[in-house]
Amino acid sequence: MNTDSQIKPLILICAAGQSRRMMPRDKLMLPVNGQPMLRHLGLEIAELNYPTVAALPPRPHPRWDALDGLDILCCSFRESVEGLSGTLRAAVATIPQEITHLCVVLADLPHLQACDFIDVFKAVRANPSATIWRPITASGQPAHPTVFHRRSFQAFATIKGDEGAKNIISAFQKDMISVSCDPVSGVHDIDTPEEYLEFLKQQESFVP
Repeated sequence: MNTDSQIKPLILICAAGQSRRMMPRDKLMLPVNGQPMLRHLGLEIAELNYPTVAALPPRPHPRWDALDGLDILCCSFRESVEGLSGTLRAAVATIPQEITHLCVVLADLPHLQACDFIDVFKAVRANPSATIWRPITASGQPAHPTVFHRRSFQAFATIKGDEGAKNIISAFQKDMISVSCDPVSGVHDIDTPEEYLEFLKQQESFVP
């Protein structure tokens, strides 16, 4: 998939968290299909051919090595110590002027695939006047990835804490397009050892 003249997106992988609930292990380095979880997501995103930035903890850190060799710009932001909002605020402040849309995705979603991004960008093209495009499951649960138009970027300068972009999504609710999505891929994240074990059980029981 390539960008066109109307849409020049940037994908932001939010991977700067400390993985506290998984300690002493780093959840983004846990194996998913034979790769660290972070690299597994990076490989899916690489299929899209869109400019991509990964927000990571400061070097040295294994997450930098996990993305080695992929066409992904790795960086760290001091504001990430505040939580997800700090990462988003800092990242949006550095977005080049030519970028029209920001696609935000968390890194701890092992079921996420390139097709999930493709579906959201199809909605962007089909509904160009919207400000936010957000996957929503049939049961009404929000999912990832979420795309934000440049007209929302200024609002990121005021977000704080670990709430991410919730306030921005609320502020632009009337200009948001809900995108039908898979009930698992962009929803089921990994935060605890129990959740990772459940993910492994699901993978073992899956028969292609």
